[in-house]
Amino acid sequence: MSGLVLKIAPGERFIVNGALLENGDKPARIRIADANVRVLRCRDALRPEDVDTPVKRIYFAIQLLITGDLDVLDTVPAIDAECIALLDIFRPIDAELIPTLRSMLSRGNHYSALCHLRQILAIEAQLLGRQAAPGGLPAKVA
Repeated sequence: MSGLVLKIAPGERFIVNGALLENGDKPARIRIADANVRVLRCRDALRPEDVDTPVKRIYFAIQLLITGDLDVLDTVPAIDAECIALLDIFRPIDAELIPTLRSMLSRGNHYSALCHLRQILAIEAQLLGRQAAPGGLPAKVA
């Protein structure tokens, strides 16, 4: 059995191919067998007002690719350009962080790229002196 397996908490919301779905009152496990399905957990989503750093801009753009709000052909080259701009910043920390992200994007693995970006978001938060929240998304600074 291959494919993406989601463990969904009771009441958790997620988006599949642009449709907002909500789990019932029991935990669930869902296997997405089709590689062309776009899936985003709402708990992993950034709100537009929280997009205030270069890595968050990339994360948000990929999030909008997954929800179908942006076109892949128009957006991926722009995201790749943003990634290239970050190469020198993240290379001393981990030389493979950004190249791995670029590879995922070039193969169309947007969900994997989003998951990979959580690690980069946490590093960016540390570089900017912000504390990362559990799950890799930076906590809001008051």
